[in-house]
Amino acid sequence: MKKLSSVVLAPAKINLALAVTAKRADGFHSLQTVFQSISLVDRVKVTIKNQGIACYCGDLSGEKNLAYKAAQVFLEQYKAMDLLKGPVGVEITIEKNIPLQAGLAGGSSNAAAVLRAMNILFSSPFSYEKLLEIAKKCGSDTAFCLKGGTQWGEGTGTDLTELPSAPEMDILLVKPSQGISTAFAYQIFDEVGEYSTLSKNLWADLLKAKEPKLIGRNLSNSLERAAICLLPEIARIKDLLLQGGCHGALLSGSGSTVFGIVQDKKQGKEIAKLLSDQGFVNTWLVKTINAQSTI
Repeated sequence: MKKLSSVVLAPAKINLALAVTAKRADGFHSLQTVFQSISLVDRVKVTIKNQGIACYCGDLSGEKNLAYKAAQVFLEQYKAMDLLKGPVGVEITIEKNIPLQAGLAGGSSNAAAVLRAMNILFSSPFSYEKLLEIAKKCGSDTAFCLKGGTQWGEGTGTDLTELPSAPEMDILLVKPSQGISTAFAYQIFDEVGEYSTLSKNLWADLLKAKEPKLIGRNLSNSLERAAICLLPEIARIKDLLLQGGCHGALLSGSGSTVFGIVQDKKQGKEIAKLLSDQGFVNTWLVKTINAQSTI
């Protein structure tokens, strides 16, 4: 362990499509989704210390943070390999830019960043495949956040298959002041939603075509209706994005963020101004990004 600390960027994600396909016996839901990394990032610093785990992230500090859990699982697996020659721990400091309860996987991305950083600091004890196994124990979206780019997700979102990279697209994110709990969104979905499926082949073809307009026309999310029941202004935001000329607009994940695919940055700024005039001031103009280099 030559390095004492490592800083890793943790990108947010959006879902270009999401279908809830069934309810599982364990109470979770099965889904199909098209994950996409975007350029809104948190900054995660991991430093080796003598023992224990400390996680600093403002109001989200401590053991409840997924980043803390990721460090815990990593160290458990590391100890199981009998590689420890004495007590060791880590200190995690997270600089947050990704909003909470937003459907952007901020917590999962932080957890993935911790796994990436710890693998560097501990001289790469785990293969990429093993790190993915660890990631699956740290939240439904953490495995995707470790891989990044454009991925097809199944099961609870942890079974991943690479898709053709999305074209570089300018994306306008809009988050209502209120967030949505993922568990609550699924609870309402069980009351008002309908099971559906996506076509992986269709999405592979859409992504290969590299045409933002086509992608925009095919955006879909089974959770959108449930989210609008919880937070009606989501529908208003979506309408404003489409009125502003977006190729398409959609709720990301379980929300509450809505994203629009804009033609370019100039249009993105104009639509952000339109939304701001309507009282929706939490906006970010970002881009789609490709998978990060392998660990």
